[in-house]
Amino acid sequence: MIFTSRPLIAVTMGDPAGVGPEVALKALAVCYKSSRSRYCLIGDYPYLSRLSKKLHLRLPLVRLTAGGQNGKLGPVVVWDMGGAQGVSMGKISANAGAAAVMYISAGSKMALEGKAAALVTAPIQKESIHKAGCPFPGHTELLAYLSHTKSFAMMMVGGPFKIVLQSIHMSLREALGQVTVPKIMEHLELTQKSMRYWFKIKNPRIAVAGLNPHAGENGAFGKEEIKILKPAIEKARQKGWDVTGPHPPDTLFYWVSKGKYDAVLCMYHDQGLIPFKLTSFDTGVNMTLGLPFIRTSPDHGTAFDIAGKGKANPSSMISAIRLAEKLAART
Repeated sequence: MIFTSRPLIAVTMGDPAGVGPEVALKALAVCYKSSRSRYCLIGDYPYLSRLSKKLHLRLPLVRLTAGGQNGKLGPVVVWDMGGAQGVSMGKISANAGAAAVMYISAGSKMALEGKAAALVTAPIQKESIHKAGCPFPGHTELLAYLSHTKSFAMMMVGGPFKIVLQSIHMSLREALGQVTVPKIMEHLELTQKSMRYWFKIKNPRIAVAGLNPHAGENGAFGKEEIKILKPAIEKARQKGWDVTGPHPPDTLFYWVSKGKYDAVLCMYHDQGLIPFKLTSFDTGVNMTLGLPFIRTSPDHGTAFDIAGKGKANPSSMISAIRLAEKLAART
């Protein structure tokens, strides 16, 4: 495929049965008008063309096939990979899951080969990709596998928050097993490097949330803070990093919202996602740390209940595209 010298952002359309194609089209219809980037939307061209007309979007889509281009590149090209034929809106299916994985694999390859400056992924349905034979619980783990990345983490970016999760798609009981000194150090290092490289903060202030109520209150409500978190924080500080904690989770996010910290490491998924979605439900962005390329995604799922109804809010997808562009410009 041939692209111009202007930065190219690859965007997957996500699960064809969900709102991913809709929010991708709506977001691109907004972003392309004011951006210096070009976009490659990876998905099913006939499906996306019909949907764009249904949504009354004035979005110039140019079909691109794997063999090259048609000679008329515009600001938004669609890499037509098919995959959406016979998919029922709002329904879990192996066909939809297989298509979603195909788009992700293609986008990852573009980013790894340097053909795309960043990858933005629309939502997928975990049960559908499992039915298609994909063993991974979500985008993060699949992209890590495709890029041979061993150390990675999820960062949620929105409003005053940059929240890194110690564990993501696993049960709370399993998540407790991820709270170890080596694993905390791994995520602190990812956070430190990412805040410096991507967000240009020379010495980021990183707060570590406690695991237990009141951060254990000196061992009264749990020993993890004393035996695990404090030793990890001390190791990080010995490296010269500005890491503090463990902080009581019930007050920490108030201080983050006031600008006291640049990033937070949370001990499990919902500890970080509940305050994050309270403040950035419509505009939050999911960013993967540790990958050899920029990857962002809207902070919502496939929303099968409104899929195909034209009601999906593209705000989070717009934020994901703009953050990807902003980070790409800094490299």
